[in-house]
Amino acid sequence: MSIRKMKAKVSTKFNLIVSVTQCRNARRHALDEIEGCLIEHYGKVWSYGEEITRTNPGSTVKIDVNVMPDSTTYFSKIYVCFKGVKDGWIAACRRVIGVDGCFLKGICRGQLLATIGMDANNHIFPIAWAVVEVENKETWKWFLDLLLDDIEMRIVHGLTLISDQHKRLSKKGFQQHNIDNVLSTSMLTSRKDSKAFFEVDRACDAYENGISECFNSIIDLARKRPLITMLEEIRIYAMERMYKMLLEGQSWGNLKIYPSIRLKISKLKKHQRFWGVIHSGIQQYEVRLGNDGYAVDLNNNTCGCRSWQVSGIPCVHGVASISYLNRNAEDYVAPWFHTTMFLTCYNHTINPLNGSSMWPEVTYMKPLPPQKRRETSHTRSTCLTRPKDAASTSLPKKKKANKCKIEKGIVEPVQEDPIQVEAHAQPDDDVQVDDPAPHVDVHVYDPVNDVPAQHVDVHVDDPVNDVPAQPVATGKRTRKYSERITKIGLRSNALKKEGSIDHHPLVLE
Repeated sequence: MSIRKMKAKVSTKFNLIVSVTQCRNARRHALDEIEGCLIEHYGKVWSYGEEITRTNPGSTVKIDVNVMPDSTTYFSKIYVCFKGVKDGWIAACRRVIGVDGCFLKGICRGQLLATIGMDANNHIFPIAWAVVEVENKETWKWFLDLLLDDIEMRIVHGLTLISDQHKRLSKKGFQQHNIDNVLSTSMLTSRKDSKAFFEVDRACDAYENGISECFNSIIDLARKRPLITMLEEIRIYAMERMYKMLLEGQSWGNLKIYPSIRLKISKLKKHQRFWGVIHSGIQQYEVRLGNDGYAVDLNNNTCGCRSWQVSGIPCVHGVASISYLNRNAEDYVAPWFHTTMFLTCYNHTINPLNGSSMWPEVTYMKPLPPQKRRETSHTRSTCLTRPKDAASTSLPKKKKANKCKIEKGIVEPVQEDPIQVEAHAQPDDDVQVDDPAPHVDVHVYDPVNDVPAQHVDVHVDDPVNDVPAQPVATGKRTRKYSERITKIGLRSNALKKEGSIDHHPLVLE
């Protein structure tokens, strides 16, 4: 429940007006009572791992801690992979996985790394997940090392990995840091987002990492929970999902392939009538539509467009050739999409766990919550490790021109501008000494070329009050001053034409 919603509910139900701070403190207190404080949660990590391995033999739970010189232990990372999940992936899932990381949103800070596979219905299949302090090359190496051992892909080649092209997951990045033993070149397919470079024996035409993003959105609320609560919600989700998918697969009856593939093939059958099939050899055809033509080989289940090889499902050209022989296109679908593979995948289960009060006690030192990566009130000026005689790298602030001095005609030169302005008053030869009209001589210099760029003579007086008016402010904004002089000149010319120049308070000589 959000803070504002809590405040509105208290006001409606109890007719009380509470502040936002009171609601925030009350929610925090309630969460501490229900879910326990952070120290208690992280202190149960060892017991949680022992309970998983006790109820699910063969599962992998790896916990890493940081031990300080004073024997204080801090939590670092945890990896979880259940026996039923990895057995289901090995038995009936395609050799395609997606890896991605997401931030934890609650009071527990860190990141969640997850590996997601695809079942026979192109649905997500969570394989393993881990909580780490920060996402970097070291944590990804640690995570992928454990993952490849669990799914038995350390030696067997043929794994396609889909990611968001993060530099920490690229082969080049691994090789640069001498950890290319994690993913060898022959076992990892690392290509750009293009189907033209996809492997032809993976039965997967998805080139975006949508399966990982889908999993991240499903566990969005769980990522706001404390550590053990979040891990338990992910486990319960995976456990329930495997049972529901098993019931769904059993409801299909005697269907050879699952309904979504049948629907896709039925749509292709509607479009195949536009393509002409030319017999070439034994189950070899050339399928044409206008100037487009593709070679189809039903012996090897291949097509010139490569869509059949990549996706494992006959393309429209293959369906046209199959229909030419009056055969069923479902017989040419890759075995990865058969109902039997789907049932085999979800025939394994995740065994339930007992409550936290019944978890086994361990003799390990209970870890504390991870240390904060950034200290509070830690700035460059207060850093203790910064040398005292270190020169400041900050640039001096530009001084603004004094507004009062500009109004009085005393203009200070501005050093940061390439063109400087100098203004001074001097007597005019055509004006008597007792003439109150001042003569403002403006010199605009160009220091780059060392030549005067502009020379403007301005005489401004106030004939109404018979006193010299304040000289026009000149400074670093020479363009604005020039525009003002131009406007005064245009207005003066207009008044001269109208014959009312003598009645105007400003006269431009």
